[in-house]
Parts: sequence; structure tokens; C-alpha cells
Amino acid sequence: MTGRGKSEYSQSVTNALRLLGCFVEREERGISELSRELGLSKSAVARLVASLEAGRLLMQNAETGKYRLGAGFLLYGDLVRERSELSRALAPALTLLAEEYQATAHLAVLSGGELTIAAKVSAGPFVYMSSRVGGTLPIHASATGKCLLAWMPMEQRRALLDKAELRRFTDSTITSREALEAELSAILARGCALDDGETHEGLYCIGCPVLDAAGRAVAAVSVSGSRGALEPRRDEAVKFIRNLLREYGAGA
Repeated sequence: MTGRGKSEYSQSVTNALRLLGCFVEREERGISELSRELGLSKSAVARLVASLEAGRLLMQNAETGKYRLGAGFLLYGDLVRERSELSRALAPALTLLAEEYQATAHLAVLSGGELTIAAKVSAGPFVYMSSRVGGTLPIHASATGKCLLAWMPMEQRRALLDKAELRRFTDSTITSREALEAELSAILARGCALDDGETHEGLYCIGCPVLDAAGRAVAAVSVSGSRGALEPRRDEAVKFIRNLLREYGAGA
């Protein structure tokens, strides 16, 4: 994309955000009103409105012909609230997990098809430095990602993996769809997911799902450290994580 293209794209996003801001103080707005308030032509406003309406961020009142904020904001608001509440609820559990194993504890959620780190706590000498809250993890190679895939409805998993790049990070990374499906079956049988040097050489991660009342994984919790420290304590760590999740109201 050319420099001019990037500038135009950024301006379109800025104008869309400005347009949405017009609905903060007034429930409904028409194209002409928005045009005057934003200082944009009616045709430019109409294009922005059409895009936002397609994304369910705006909806038209059939009676007045004017626009109001759409149902998409309800979805995003619920997701933000749920994930923020989950992070707060599990913060003590992550701290206890990190301190118990002198390692790094993660809470990860699926967001827009990507595995996102919602919370992180590190303790002890081993600190998994390359991860950060808001960053992403490879869904096919990380313990948290494989947890979510394993407990995901098959149709949703298939759709997600059809778009995913099974990128190789180390010699241990699973890059075959067939091998990954076999691994996910083993995870369900075992009750936990492992990352044994699949994302980083020498890193060992143990992950368990955070399940809702219907038994669906809404997030995953993992502990990450050196293989020598964590691998011998794997079974113990799985029980520890499950107990923490039950104690803090997130079944596993």
C-alpha cells in the first residue's frame, strides 16, 4: 500500500470514529446532520454509514430514516465485560499458580479468531518475557490455544483452522492438520494441553480450560516454565490449576 493509501485509510477510520462519537449525546442522527457536524459531504457520510451499518455498528430507524447505534455494540460490550470480569476473578488464582511453581501464569481468550493474552503473572527466576497482556499466542502450538481448540465445537474448530497458518516455531511444532487433530483428541482424553518446546525451545507449558456451565471453553489458564522444573510436576500442576479454577468460580 502506498503512503497516500495508508493516509487515506487512516482518515477513513478517523472519520468513522468521529461519526460514532456523534451518537454519544443524541440517540439518532440523519445523514444531513452528520454531514454538517463532521464537515464532510453527504456522499462521504453515506459511505461511512453504510460500512458501519454492514458491521452492525449502526442501524436505521425505519420510521424516521435516521440512524442509531447498532446491536454490534451490545456484542462487543458483553465480550469486554465478560473478559474483564474473568481477568479480575482469576487474578488471585494466576498469582497463586505463578508463585507455587515459580513460573509464569497466563489467562488466554479467543478474540477475533486470535488467541489473546488477557492476564499474565510471573514469579521466580523463570520469566516468560516474550508474552504480554494484549499480545497473541499461536493457537495451534501453545497450551492455552490447544485447550480452546480441543474443547471447541467441531464446526467452530474446523472453520478456525481452515483459516489458520500452522506455522513452525521449533522442530517440535505441530504443522500438520491431521497430527493436530490427533493431539486435540489426546488433550480431551488427558484433560490438559501441553506445549513441550513447541513455541520456544526449552519452554514447557501446562494448560487447562476455563469452562462455562455448558462445558464449553471460554478461556484457558496455563503455567509456563523450564521443562526441567515443570515436566516432573505435570500431573500435580493439572490438579492444582483445576482446584484453583473451581475455587475461584471457573470450572475445569
